[in-house]
Amino acid sequence: MVDRLAVLTAIYQSDRADRAGTFTVSLATMGAAVTYLVGTVAFYDKLDLLGWAIALLPFPLVCIAAFHSQLVALAAVRARSILSLERALLAATATDDGVDPDHIGVTASERATNVHTAEWWNRVAIVVAYGGVGVVYVAYTALMLVKSAAHLSGWVAVPAVAYAVLLAPLALAWKRGTAGLDFRAGPAGA
Repeated sequence: MVDRLAVLTAIYQSDRADRAGTFTVSLATMGAAVTYLVGTVAFYDKLDLLGWAIALLPFPLVCIAAFHSQLVALAAVRARSILSLERALLAATATDDGVDPDHIGVTASERATNVHTAEWWNRVAIVVAYGGVGVVYVAYTALMLVKSAAHLSGWVAVPAVAYAVLLAPLALAWKRGTAGLDFRAGPAGA
């Protein structure tokens, strides 16, 4: 029979590596979004050469936001898995050595960087970071729709409605993903 502790440890290490990889991909997608945004805004005065296609410029950012919402959901699932595994590993090796489980491993980092459990100043920073990205994406979309209105006239309403239809479920996905990070609420989906 396989040693349960060894199996839990292997799964734990795999989840930690996967979470680190997810964080790296998350940073890379944000870098790509910023590069795209700066690159297109730098040529703002030349965008009229694109004509009606200016209205399509926000779409790659919508795709990046959609992908990032999936990364947030994945991060929540991985964090819950890691926390559960940490608890099981600590319970399997329980000794009275004075180690506080709330101040080691992922539990400690979640207490510091999770919007639901962090100190108020860290919560403000988290909200500014993620909320700021949302504001920039919406402002960029509005700016490009205004710029494209000269070429689309009243038809600018079509891409505006399309972006609203796309962004509404993305906002809900983000909300659901961040709700999954609230470890005080019990199992995900509860």
